[in-house]
Amino acid sequence: MYYQVKNAVRAWSYEINQYVRDEVMDLEPHEYCVGAVFVIAIGFVLLSGRR
Repeated sequence: MYYQVKNAVRAWSYEINQYVRDEVMDLEPHEYCVGAVFVIAIGFVLLSGRR
């Protein structure tokens, strides 16, 4: 049972890694900037709530 769960998690992580690699590696420079702006904005909102 443990090995089945371990193999399932490994297969799932491999699929996620491949998906992210395929999607992220094909972005244009302006798409990276848009993504960075979203990450920074979301981080700012989440961190400003702690004040």
